[in-house]
Amino acid sequence: MTHFADLSPCTYFPFDIGDKFTAVGWLESDHEYERGPVTEELVAQLTKLLVNPWQPCVTMGWHNCPFCRFSRGPRQFTINNTTIDMGISNLFVPAADTIFVAPSLIVHYIDAHEYCPPQQFQDAVHACPEMRS
Repeated sequence: MTHFADLSPCTYFPFDIGDKFTAVGWLESDHEYERGPVTEELVAQLTKLLVNPWQPCVTMGWHNCPFCRFSRGPRQFTINNTTIDMGISNLFVPAADTIFVAPSLIVHYIDAHEYCPPQQFQDAVHACPEMRS
């Protein structure tokens, strides 16, 4: 996966409007990232949004966790009886002036590697309507 610093333009996708997407959680092992507390409610909401995420563009293949040296990370994540596949989708979250884009592994990064997404993203996740609504 390509690394993007949090809150930088996410130009990963083949759109002319890629600069309208804001990256969150595009982590790689050779780059530092913000660590800190995150509520279980945020992780539960992210997981709920990732069940069947709206994706204007999909990518092929599987992305492994760059921090899990031997297992390469989980293939699924479960919280509150909701299970999602990991490493095969991206989450597009609308905000007032941007669309945040995060890989599905963001919930694993938060849970296992203490990643703390920017507050603007957390607020957008909590305010996000149900996917495909």
